[in-house]
Amino acid sequence: MRRRTVLAMGVLALTGACGVKAPPRRWEELSLIVPRSPGGCGDGVAAGFKALVEGRGWARAVRISWEAGGGGLGSPVMPRTGLVVADSALLAACALARDPFLVSRAVPLARLAGEWEVLVASPESDYRTFDQFAAALLRDPGRVRVAGGADRGPEQLLLGLTAQGLGADPRLLDYVALGTRAQAVDAVLDGRVALAFGDRREVAPHVRSGRLRPLAVSSGERLPGIDAPTLSESGVRVVFADWTGLVAPRGTPGRDALLDLCRAVTATRGWHNLCEHNDWTPMWLEGDDFRQWLTGEARRTTALLSELGLR
Repeated sequence: MRRRTVLAMGVLALTGACGVKAPPRRWEELSLIVPRSPGGCGDGVAAGFKALVEGRGWARAVRISWEAGGGGLGSPVMPRTGLVVADSALLAACALARDPFLVSRAVPLARLAGEWEVLVASPESDYRTFDQFAAALLRDPGRVRVAGGADRGPEQLLLGLTAQGLGADPRLLDYVALGTRAQAVDAVLDGRVALAFGDRREVAPHVRSGRLRPLAVSSGERLPGIDAPTLSESGVRVVFADWTGLVAPRGTPGRDALLDLCRAVTATRGWHNLCEHNDWTPMWLEGDDFRQWLTGEARRTTALLSELGLR
């Protein structure tokens, strides 16, 4: 089976910010805006950031608010002040709105963490291996139903990348948007669909119990507790993570101080415990390097949405 190489998304520079001292500045109050991107780790990142910053006394208070504009919920709105929790769903929403939000109207601070995806199948289905799934997708992409989270969200993007890598027509895909990855996994468990994307934390218990069969993982290396090859091992040159980071509105004062704060938070034991507890992979990338990566990611996301016939 001939498979093409496609440009990977959501990866590179998976390093941690270690050994950083407490930030030199203290804040009276910080504001965190979380776009409503169902199923992502933005809420958890915001809550953890708040707890760590307030707990260390680096700010007296961190206020969290939620805004529409992620996960295909509409055109994103850039606030005038505060930090914005950005992720792959928000980037897709910006591309759909033809809005250069994260590239021209924001100051990228740092990419923090991400979640790898696992393609799972019902044990009762005909899909026992990734090759069987790939063969079916090549024969007739419209007859292979795959569930995931929000419409035009990371799982739909990953399915499109996988189809591109296999040489299947991404415009013919039958993607079932169920709001969150957890709902997609439930749809496989109760027999509504045969295939879905979920994160490792959600699927691992069901894999151990034999209620789900893992076919492939989106990480660059195999994941502990999931006996499945990577997409790259399976002949599809894709490495994909549902990432989360922080950006600030253009013109926000004290960019260096805010970046120092991000470094300090991710260097704490509390942050590493939070990542371990939630099965997030630290994906630190800061400042201009994050900007450069984000610009390329915006272009790739825009092109992929066009290939999927969604833009």
